[in-house]
Amino acid sequence: MKLVSTGAGWLPVLLLAPTLALADSADSPKPTRSPLSAQPLVSPTGGSGAVHPAFDPMVVTGTRLPGDVHRAPMIIDVIERDDPALSTATRWEDVIAQQPGVHVAGSGRRNGQFLTMRGFDENGVQIRLDGVRQDIDTGHIGNVFLDPGLIQQVQIARGSLSSLYGGNAMGGVVSVTTVDAEDLLAPGEDSGARLSVSGATAAHELGSQVTLFGRQGSGTGARQGLVAIGYSDSGDIRRAGGQQAEEDADLTSLLAKGSWQFADHQELSASWQHYDEDSRQPSNPQVIDPDPSNPLIDREVTSDNAQLAHRWTPSETSFLETRLSLSRQDIDDESDRTLERYGIQSDGVHHLSHGWLDQTLAFGIEFERAEQDPSGGATGFPDADIDTSSVYLDDTLTVGRYLHDGGIGQFDLGLGLRYDSYDAEDNAGRDSDEDELSPKVRLSWRPTDAWVIYTGYAEAFRAPTLNELYANDRHFAGFCGGPFFCVPDNFWIPNPDLDPETSDTWETGFGWQQGDWSVRGSYFDIKADDFIDTSVDLFAGTTQAVNVSRAHLWGYDLRLGYQPSALPPLDTFVSVSRVSGKDRDSGEDLERQTPLEATLGADWHFSDADLTVGWRGRFARDFDDTGDGSRLPGYGLNDLQLAWQPSHAISTSLRLANVADQQWYRPDGSLGDGRSLLANISYQW
Repeated sequence: MKLVSTGAGWLPVLLLAPTLALADSADSPKPTRSPLSAQPLVSPTGGSGAVHPAFDPMVVTGTRLPGDVHRAPMIIDVIERDDPALSTATRWEDVIAQQPGVHVAGSGRRNGQFLTMRGFDENGVQIRLDGVRQDIDTGHIGNVFLDPGLIQQVQIARGSLSSLYGGNAMGGVVSVTTVDAEDLLAPGEDSGARLSVSGATAAHELGSQVTLFGRQGSGTGARQGLVAIGYSDSGDIRRAGGQQAEEDADLTSLLAKGSWQFADHQELSASWQHYDEDSRQPSNPQVIDPDPSNPLIDREVTSDNAQLAHRWTPSETSFLETRLSLSRQDIDDESDRTLERYGIQSDGVHHLSHGWLDQTLAFGIEFERAEQDPSGGATGFPDADIDTSSVYLDDTLTVGRYLHDGGIGQFDLGLGLRYDSYDAEDNAGRDSDEDELSPKVRLSWRPTDAWVIYTGYAEAFRAPTLNELYANDRHFAGFCGGPFFCVPDNFWIPNPDLDPETSDTWETGFGWQQGDWSVRGSYFDIKADDFIDTSVDLFAGTTQAVNVSRAHLWGYDLRLGYQPSALPPLDTFVSVSRVSGKDRDSGEDLERQTPLEATLGADWHFSDADLTVGWRGRFARDFDDTGDGSRLPGYGLNDLQLAWQPSHAISTSLRLANVADQQWYRPDGSLGDGRSLLANISYQW
């Protein structure tokens, strides 16, 4: 659920799914796309021409197939920059804290945050920053480094998406888009500057950001650009119930972006995103308290993502975008670990009309090389590289007319196939090469423009990380538990024969949108094979990544939105999710399940004052912590938030998170975030 700022004020939109069926019938309005923007535009009418005054159509682009969310065969949530959860966020945990079924493990430190979704950990959920994968794997340190102050939008697409995105997209894809000049410029403006100040009491954090932006001309020759520089300083982090996670950190960030429309329907763009955090924190940043085996250390984490892109838009419903990208993450503490990723990818969408049949093709190729470079005694981070090549095609066929037009409804048949091949090798010459096919088939039926019912099957995979394949250093030091009980030093054993994890997913869902109401729901059933686990033999002194288990995951997502026409200032919504899972061989429960969890919200809009006051609640039943066999308590968390724009130049957001400072635990057993007042005030001129 999100709030969308429109010309008529703030209107609620239930964010349900990215569309995989861009095409409509021949008599339906076709989506249009601005040649200057990667964001498509859509007509505000449905297939029959009926206008929905309460729920405006919304377009998402995070699944390679842009289109109207109300025609979509999966669940997606979108967080916009004007949502207080994002505009006040100072770390990844704050950004997605209100999203149902999504959790960030760790103790609040940026360097120890991992995302889990639909029963999959960070290796099974693909994260992209402006289209570039973010998946460095280095023990207990996280794999996403970004400053929330630079984010324009976050799209969380749930489901098996390897047919479009390849490896790691087993539980879904999180697509993060950074802000550009067009997001900040008002109509008629050509340049501007923005100063923002933000803070969070739980992290004792205070930060600021300066952004300069502008554009020149229109049509051929048009240019736009943006430069944003941010800095923040933070201290010990207050967790739920008052516990403190010790830390002293400062973060410097930079974003530089620009684009130039050098010819009709053709645009060049370039961007660079830089992140640099210096901190004093425990060696394992996921735990709360340091101890002799986990001492405080100095750590510097830098991340750079740069890309050069060309976009060609030959028609309103077709485009081709090609990007060269460089991504580099460097972690320097007691050792130095660097991952560099070079890639080229080309993605396109083309719409065809054959009279009674409409067709939408999405297609693309990707080539990528990732290189790991350890130095200074780095362990568990082997000197290795991996080359990946991919090609995919997704074809959506649309036929039929709505019931009220004399037909039996519109039908979409979606067929997708992606081929991925990877070849990994370490400095000792140990080679691992595999290839995977990821097919998808999905059928959708829309009896009227208010309904969509769908079902589908998809396969997904995730390749082993270079650490899982080739780690050969010491895992941990030996110890003695008594005079007659001693354990030797433990060493990683390489396993270049590891197979990829694979999954088969069936998902069935529906959507309905009429008048004041909007409802969307889905049920999924996943059979996963060759899960990669870590086998530790204490007495032999060895640790090795192995394919050990087969899993069965199942669950559901539900979204309900209501804006009473009799009371236009009020928006309400409810989101419910649950994930359950068992080992198919032993019958034991799996870790990282999501308990029955509901997210509720209500907002009241004072349109005359451009003020919105809201409440968010997140409630969950008690659930098993399968890590130690105990049972963790349920929780009820309440947030209060406010968004106020007294003038065009000034805007402010406030969020009081976990008002009662309730002690609560995530599915992985980590302590949740505590009470915190997060604030942001911006002045633009």
